Amino acid sequence: MWSLGLRSDRRTTIALLVASTILVSACGSVEDFNPFASNEATLPPPCPSVSILAAADRMVVFREGAGRDLTDIDTEAVVEDFLANCIYDVDDETGTGQIDIELSLGITVARGPANTTGYADIPYFVTLATREKTIVSKGNFELPISFEGNRYRLTVFDEPVLLTIPIEPPDDGYNYIIYIGLQVTPEQLKYNQTTLPLYY
Repeated sequence: MWSLGLRSDRRTTIALLVASTILVSACGSVEDFNPFASNEATLPPPCPSVSILAAADRMVVFREGAGRDLTDIDTEAVVEDFLANCIYDVDDETGTGQIDIELSLGITVARGPANTTGYADIPYFVTLATREKTIVSKGNFELPISFEGNRYRLTVFDEPVLLTIPIEPPDDGYNYIIYIGLQVTPEQLKYNQTTLPLYY
């Protein structure tokens, strides 16, 4: 059983291999090694890469009504980071098994002038796809935010999302991509494309 970890830099696609001994290695070609070999000197098999979608990495929520200036902002959220753990559970002889992934998003949320409750619910998604862009699964989630006291900005990591990928040779984590982002509306997407971040 292999256990690997990932951590992001914002707006990048990550393909890092982190062994349990904290040894870090750049991800090479799948043909460079056999991820199911039992030789202890073999590099650990690759986790799926994780990509924060640039078009959905930010969300600005306005209060109800037509106003769209600074005083009308309820909350602004940005996907800043993620933490992921990848575990291979495969049969040593057949290479058949599964990849178990725990993925937690780190989201920074700012409270706008129109937010009078001190609360916000930030919707986000986690999508598993093949490298050929075929969607395997998609989950929608909500991160509840509470601004305590005079706090107007905070960063929170949500509870891990659990993903399981059944595999058999020659399949491995390299063949999959995990896309993450905020569940923006068409209006919010257009706003993102035409307006710079306000609180960041």
